[in-house]
Amino acid sequence: MQYDIILLDADMTIWDFDASERCALRDVTASLGLTLTPDMEAYYHKVNADYWHRFDLKEVTREQLTAGRFADYISYLGVTADAGEVNARYEHALGNYSIMLPGALDMVRKLAERYPLYIVTNGLHTAQTGRFEKSPVKPYISGLFISQDMDCQKPEKAFYDKVFSAIGVHDPKRYVMVGDSLTSDIQGGINAGIDTVWYNPDCKPRNPDCLPTHEAHSMDEILAILL
Repeated sequence: MQYDIILLDADMTIWDFDASERCALRDVTASLGLTLTPDMEAYYHKVNADYWHRFDLKEVTREQLTAGRFADYISYLGVTADAGEVNARYEHALGNYSIMLPGALDMVRKLAERYPLYIVTNGLHTAQTGRFEKSPVKPYISGLFISQDMDCQKPEKAFYDKVFSAIGVHDPKRYVMVGDSLTSDIQGGINAGIDTVWYNPDCKPRNPDCLPTHEAHSMDEILAILL
């Protein structure tokens, strides 16, 4: 199949969000006078994942997500702090860490030899722009689209419509979406009428209600599909 433009998800597709999150959470927890433990990390990860899943489904707003996750975390820690201020510290800290997934940089370099690449992410502006500026992938990326800046989010069709307009190419057949999330990346591609590559390194089961065009279990498999 022939595509002209690749849309790439950011977290857990090219960036190792889990590693970056761990570093940022360590810094924020230290700012509260505590040392991050595995139990603290597990609790925050569970709460944060739940809020992001609900955000993808439009059950909570971005403001409810950012305030709620740290309100819950602060309560769990038993400390007194303003959740908004703690979230701002976290976003700033997260922007300091641009840790790549193994093989992602090589994949991006090879894809960029043939395609213009654009990052499309539901992440937060401060964190994503900070990480992008520090990332070795920056020279290979033609543009960065962050949902917080666009007043809409993946998987909404409106998000992709705005991306198409900004790029100046409106034909969905010329695009392919590559990402690890069925609910935002793959469903978003389906909503936008574009083909998708589901990056599924953990071999999670397919959802019959959200089937990708292609499935890849490694960076090499992504390259094999697209090159």
